[in-house]
Amino acid sequence: MDIIYPAFQNCADSGLSRESAMNCRSVHAPVHNRSKITLWFLLLTLCFCFKPVWVSAQFAPTLSTSFDNLEAGLPSGFSQSAFFAEGEEGPASLVVNFDRGSFSFAGYSPGQTIGGLVVDLFVPSPILTVEGLIIAEVQVISVGPNSLNANAVVTEVTGNVLPGLAFLGIPDPTGATAFNITYTDLPGDTGAVMDVSDAGSLPLSGALGFNVPLVWNTPAILTHSPFGGDLQVQTTLTSSSGLQVIAQETFSLSGGIAPPQPVSSLNCAVAGESVQLTWQNSSDYASLEISRNGSSLATVVGDATGFVDTSPEPGLNEYEVRGILLGLPSAPASCSSEVSIPVNLVSLPSLQAFPGESLQLPISASLELPTEGFSIPVSYDPTLFVLESTDLQGTDAVGAEFFLVETDAIAGLTNVFLIFDSEDVDHIPAGTDRTLCRLLGSVLPTVTSGSNITLSLPATAGLPPVSAVIVQNNGAGYSPARTDGQIDVQGVPVNAFQRADANSDGLVDLADAISILDFLFSGAAEPACQNAADANDDDQLNVADAIQVLDTLFGGGSPLPAPAGGDCQPDPTPGNLDCLQGACP
Repeated sequence: MDIIYPAFQNCADSGLSRESAMNCRSVHAPVHNRSKITLWFLLLTLCFCFKPVWVSAQFAPTLSTSFDNLEAGLPSGFSQSAFFAEGEEGPASLVVNFDRGSFSFAGYSPGQTIGGLVVDLFVPSPILTVEGLIIAEVQVISVGPNSLNANAVVTEVTGNVLPGLAFLGIPDPTGATAFNITYTDLPGDTGAVMDVSDAGSLPLSGALGFNVPLVWNTPAILTHSPFGGDLQVQTTLTSSSGLQVIAQETFSLSGGIAPPQPVSSLNCAVAGESVQLTWQNSSDYASLEISRNGSSLATVVGDATGFVDTSPEPGLNEYEVRGILLGLPSAPASCSSEVSIPVNLVSLPSLQAFPGESLQLPISASLELPTEGFSIPVSYDPTLFVLESTDLQGTDAVGAEFFLVETDAIAGLTNVFLIFDSEDVDHIPAGTDRTLCRLLGSVLPTVTSGSNITLSLPATAGLPPVSAVIVQNNGAGYSPARTDGQIDVQGVPVNAFQRADANSDGLVDLADAISILDFLFSGAAEPACQNAADANDDDQLNVADAIQVLDTLFGGGSPLPAPAGGDCQPDPTPGNLDCLQGACP
């Protein structure tokens, strides 16, 4: 499918029909700017100022997706063309779901560019016609094993756009963050997600005063499924008031290879407190993967024809076995067994937190029998959450002879091991409200409000694999039921601030200059947020900061460095100063 570059159209006569209006003017995005991203948030701001439409807004955008190639097993860039019509609501978010293939973030690191978009802006008004380019690039903020977070930052403004913005009282947006993007790779060949959301720096509500065409371009981070067949792309566009439009597209991948045949005659049999799996191989597999109740359990050699699960979960255990050849899995073969063993439950809490907030998260348990030890893997997204330490303070496991914590910060995986001396009488008592240990960590300050962080308790994780096991009955290991934890991130980061708001009252006014001078010369207390008092962003607190505030307020001086103009964020240029307690209006 060819990449589409829709024209930006606008007509001063709002009485024209959409079809007539679209013929009035056509300015196409230059082909050489295909690798850059348009700051459509700024367009929405301009539409309110130039041409408000006081009608009940609708939301009926059009959208199409194209790829650099549709070859099975090959990486491809992709592009999306969306059109938002005059008089209708503008976009607040865009979520793209690919049902096959995978994202690869190899070679990307913080500070690099990963795609972009550009707008050829033409907005007429009786006083000033604004015409030129507003360009933003998507810059990598953090990279994890399965996700990448990025911010769209304005890098260039051409034509007379800057004078037009100044006329409207809008500061130069160059260097400002306009929106956030999260790319997530789903397990195996099950697809990937690109999630674009408003960063909160610009208003997005109301009806558009002119047509807004968008062309998103993303480099070749998507690798198509090696199996060929159809690729489904579902794009959900959400308006500023919450209305949604879902676009469903289907693409046929060429080429591809057939996966190996599945194993046959799979059988599950209970043997005491274990489950014996047996099967027959249908191909010369390189390896076989075994899962239980939807979670990975083990990987065995390709010629194996059996496996013993020594720590099944209580109740029904559903197993799947897949043969792997040339990296491709076969269709699963499945069986199930009912096992009668002690019932234990391990859980993490669900709670709300601010970006940057430190948390103490207990791993709780309901234990049917006295417990002699445990191993528990915990996984999380390291681009959203950092686990700093684990301890036994105030828990029911105080006094254990062996306690070990292994953390892979890059993969976002922590394994916790604990054992009581088997010859001793000490143990964790049976009960419904026991605490096994505490996880001490924090939400990263770059996490946006509205994000949800899952702290997962997998059945098995890591290489070599570590399984969730509760040790009871003089050394017998039992797999517990598990409840994941959820962190609902709300609000602004704890270290967010407005530049020059030295007294942390949510305003930038004369009182802030006085507050800085009082601190420097009258022995007043140090500002709670040093970064806010550093009005000129030179990483020092001195009289120049008070002068900067006064010059901005009364002398027509240059705009304050970011975050400013109503934006409240962590310091984009961190240095020696800090912000122990930020303040946002």
